[in-house]
Amino acid sequence: MVYEISHSALSLGLIGLAEIIPFVGLLLFAGAWSDRYNRKRIMIFSVLGYFLISLGLLSAAFQVQNGHPIDLTFIYFLVFLTGLTRGTLSPSQNALLGQMVKKEDLTRASVLNSIVFQIGSVGGPALGGIAYAFFGVGNSFIAVSGLIALGILILFLLPKFPNPGLGKLMEPILDRIKEGVGFVWNHKVLFPGMMMDMVAVLFGGAVAVLPLFADQILKTGPEGLGWLRAAPAIGSLIVAGFLTRFPLGKNAGNWLLICVFCFGMTNLIFAFSTSFALSFAMLLVGGAFDNVSAIIRMTLVQIYTPDDMKGRVSAVNSIFIGSSNELGAFESGLAARFLGLVPSVVFGAIVTFCTVGVTALKSPSLRKLDLRNS
Repeated sequence: MVYEISHSALSLGLIGLAEIIPFVGLLLFAGAWSDRYNRKRIMIFSVLGYFLISLGLLSAAFQVQNGHPIDLTFIYFLVFLTGLTRGTLSPSQNALLGQMVKKEDLTRASVLNSIVFQIGSVGGPALGGIAYAFFGVGNSFIAVSGLIALGILILFLLPKFPNPGLGKLMEPILDRIKEGVGFVWNHKVLFPGMMMDMVAVLFGGAVAVLPLFADQILKTGPEGLGWLRAAPAIGSLIVAGFLTRFPLGKNAGNWLLICVFCFGMTNLIFAFSTSFALSFAMLLVGGAFDNVSAIIRMTLVQIYTPDDMKGRVSAVNSIFIGSSNELGAFESGLAARFLGLVPSVVFGAIVTFCTVGVTALKSPSLRKLDLRNS
């Protein structure tokens, strides 16, 4: 919708910036709250916030569909609220997973969690592009609002779990945040893994500028753009299905390094592609490699973090990993504006290769990681 209004790469990048600022700003506090208060209740209120935001986007979408002018500031404001809501939801959601599953089942649970997420990611962009083309942007957002409302109802079905941090209710929140940050900073596996992924996604992703590739290079419409956006999730879903049968254990650290390197390689090939089929294939394969590394990192956070710190460590993890997506969207839009579309993606791929090399040299603990012994 923003690209339809502005036709600007920078405007697309500003969407990521509008979400990342409140997201990162709130995350550490939300992580401390999730270790102190009822995690299920926090999740319900957070998703309710998503529903109210979707109604605002629905209103804006109908104005665009009916040809009425709309100030992009209003959309950026709604995206800003989305960042606040996501920042509140993320730590509680990730922390609750660790409570629901036994330690020996965490790797498989991380895979299944990824499958559920990717099913939504595959269906959303594909159906969104089709709905946008055939039913209009307004009707598409009606469906979005309805699905979010359904998600709220489903959350009420979750069982209640005790909060491991209830015994520290009187501890100052800043002390609790410092404890969580210090735990990650001093960890020989978690910190280098998070840092490598943050840099790779920050500079290596091309998803934010897909509308420009679809319009200027691949010459495809909304349907094609929808499939391009869905391609990484399709690849992620395929590899997640494979990992349910053959979970990673031996040489997990080396696999993490290899997959991040290959993610950069698929972006490099995508940058020079003028074929829709090849571009789609590279996005799909890149999504597969990215999901392998994501599953390993998710498993590491759950395995190495005590239950009463999972909210705070998940918050730090989200700053490193999740925030890099939105900040990466801003970086991609900015780089495309000043370097050019193709050179910006090439530059990101080169940064990814360098990051993997530095991590492999500086972090022997990550390189030797074996999930069978964790």
